[in-house]
Amino acid sequence: MTDYFKEISYLMIETNSSCNLACPSCNRERLKELGMREDKYLTLDEFKKNISLFHECPLEIVKLEGISEPMLHPEFHFMAEELKRAFPKAFVIVATNCQYNLKRTSFLKTIPFTDMFYLSIDGTEEIFEKTRAGSSWKKLLQFLKDLEENVSEQDRSSKMHINFTATLKNYLELPKIYKMAEDYGLAGVRINLAQDWNHDRPNPNSFPQEMIEYLKAYKKDIKGSSPWKYDQCFWPNNGAVIDVFGNLRQCIINTSQEPLMNINDKSLSTYYNESEHYKITRKNLRENQPGEDCINCDYFHLEPVLKEIFENEPSPNQPRKFKRFETD
Repeated sequence: MTDYFKEISYLMIETNSSCNLACPSCNRERLKELGMREDKYLTLDEFKKNISLFHECPLEIVKLEGISEPMLHPEFHFMAEELKRAFPKAFVIVATNCQYNLKRTSFLKTIPFTDMFYLSIDGTEEIFEKTRAGSSWKKLLQFLKDLEENVSEQDRSSKMHINFTATLKNYLELPKIYKMAEDYGLAGVRINLAQDWNHDRPNPNSFPQEMIEYLKAYKKDIKGSSPWKYDQCFWPNNGAVIDVFGNLRQCIINTSQEPLMNINDKSLSTYYNESEHYKITRKNLRENQPGEDCINCDYFHLEPVLKEIFENEPSPNQPRKFKRFETD
């Protein structure tokens, strides 16, 4: 039997469920309504236990985040340190909304154990506050000022990236975003087309031709893969998403899915290798078919938009490679 579990190289794992914003592009509020996001903060021992399950996995990338603001966890830096100790070769990514006093959180203490920070900034002034509901432009400017004063030029220029979610309402803000990155000595700008992380409905965002033409000037920084087909999905073969409650989900953009299992109740490796869910999903994807849980996948549905932006050339971001098995 194929040991898929020992091929896991990409992990998204969460430390807390809390957030101080209610961004329209995030489905966290919907998950709260569904009873999936009550407040929880992992203890350091709980976190150690969770990551220890992957000790035999060749983890290359770990996103230490979820549908939450990680810096609200008062011990986040200890968890980042423990993660880096356990998996020293893993590239650790943390996303943050920058809506706090960085000197009073774990942010500065986390930097030595993190390889990349996504600073979530989707516009300036009023547009920023609308796209990040509950946010303050004034707070963001203070965060960036504190970043400049308290973080070395080396760390800012290598680890700190603005992460911009492009929608019809904010894409014209990009010149200002690039100027911001330059003014504060940041590593650069990452642009993502807005996705919908609910597996049971299609993406409501539209990307008209005018927007596509505009984004072509920024294509070197636009993330996403084109060409892309279902049989190129690495998640059921090499990836795992574990939320703060210990629930396993199939992929990073399938967060409304009912939990597949809980790592506190069952063997994660056994489920990942032997469950009917994973067997069926892998078979469907090998045959380039979506299956029930993947039918609204934005990797697939955004591919034609990306293809136009990249002007039919292969994207700079090729699909993640994974070890392919013809059968289970």
